[in-house]
Amino acid sequence: MAGSAQPLAVERPRAGLASWLREHRQLVSGLGLLLPAFLTSLLLSVVPLVYLVRVSLTREATFFFTAEHTVENYRTIAERYLPNLWETIYLAGLSSLLDLIVGYPFAYILVRKVRYRDLVRATMMFPLFGPLYLSLGMHYLFLPNGPLAPALNLLGIDGTSLLYSLPSVLFAMAIFTLPFMVMNIGAALSNVDPMLEETATCLGAQPWQTFWRVLFPLSRSGVLAGLLMCFGWNLGVYVQPLVLGTISEQRVLAIALYQKGVIQFDYGLAAAMGVVLMALAFGVTWLSLRLSRGALGA
Repeated sequence: MAGSAQPLAVERPRAGLASWLREHRQLVSGLGLLLPAFLTSLLLSVVPLVYLVRVSLTREATFFFTAEHTVENYRTIAERYLPNLWETIYLAGLSSLLDLIVGYPFAYILVRKVRYRDLVRATMMFPLFGPLYLSLGMHYLFLPNGPLAPALNLLGIDGTSLLYSLPSVLFAMAIFTLPFMVMNIGAALSNVDPMLEETATCLGAQPWQTFWRVLFPLSRSGVLAGLLMCFGWNLGVYVQPLVLGTISEQRVLAIALYQKGVIQFDYGLAAAMGVVLMALAFGVTWLSLRLSRGALGA
């Protein structure tokens, strides 16, 4: 009798564990589904960010040999590279405003007027394939013998003056991020009852009054979400100023980061620039999620 009691004592914890798993099956299943995503985020996002911050606190390339820890990189950015940061913010802000001007009517037509809206949405995704082909395509269009040369000559416009200029850079940046603006504003407009517009028209409101007093206030969350998303995305702009811009537009922080890290091997300063850009992007994303709940479905 005493010899048969010991196996029962061993089996009780197993039976208790099986019972707990049956009772919390939904919790265990949820954790099992979240585990791959958590590990992927940890390995591909958190760990690289930690290393980026660590490299930014070392001098030049010493992180890979005998690390010399310092905060001099951030002091250098504050003393020498603030103009590059302001140029980056300036271009991102102007291109976001251009996205709003073009994207709002496009989103309204997409939601209210276009029958084949799914086809239009699919077509609008083409700019997301990459800024490189957009910039090279615009570069080709504005060449002296490019496809637009006859039309530009007829209008008395020198294509080469548009080729390397601020408008070309802003236009390329705006095209690349236009889908973000259209989708956010479209999501907000789709929640606005069309009867409100008809009611305003029946009460004698002009189209601009209907837009300013009815549509815009109700879609303000989508406008804010689109502005912040386009601005945050364009903070890392690199290709458009490099291909289409002048020396002034090429002073963006991403190009300075490339030059320091890849050409001069100053990995510490390049990582510090990356941390600054990441901090700005995270701040803009946080604002977008917090202040635009209507457009983002939060």
